[in-house]
Amino acid sequence: MNTEKDFSPLTPNIVRALNDKLYEKRKVAALEIEKLVREFVAQNNSTQIRHVIQILASEFALSQHPHSRKGGLIGLAACSIALGKDSGLYLKELIEPVLTCFNDSDSRLRYYACEALYNIVKVARGAVLPHFNLLFDGLSKLAADPDPNVKSGSELLDRLLKDILCSNGSTTSTSRRHAKCSATQTACFPCY
Repeated sequence: MNTEKDFSPLTPNIVRALNDKLYEKRKVAALEIEKLVREFVAQNNSTQIRHVIQILASEFALSQHPHSRKGGLIGLAACSIALGKDSGLYLKELIEPVLTCFNDSDSRLRYYACEALYNIVKVARGAVLPHFNLLFDGLSKLAADPDPNVKSGSELLDRLLKDILCSNGSTTSTSRRHAKCSATQTACFPCY
């Protein structure tokens, strides 16, 4: 990754942290991205929002460097969380790079892609339905993944999608599921 390149509005510290091998540093960068995108949402600045998503997708999630790809995935999930109900306006740009990472040879990266997509879908809820065929194709690849963590992550995403389909975008069944996850100690993706 070219560290001299201008990635504004992402700061050099965010760029450095997104490329870091440590998850904790990438998570800090994701929180900064979430804050930045929230500011753009408050300003109704869709141009800057699209620019941030485009940088995260092309320069990070689709990068040749594994740590950059992981940073891009967590960054895209952070954008979706910051956008909240408005994430539906950017779903194509958020989903496609994540789905590309489903084909990565690194099982950890496939897991992170599944986690990122879970967080994007969780926020977007019913707005993902027009993209259902793409999501289903991606999930069907992961359902047979040889890595048990990836397979488990894809099952969580599959349940979330089924929940959305059955509830037609209602949030009540998801909150019940999370209460059930806590009560039964069932694995559940965190927000990053």
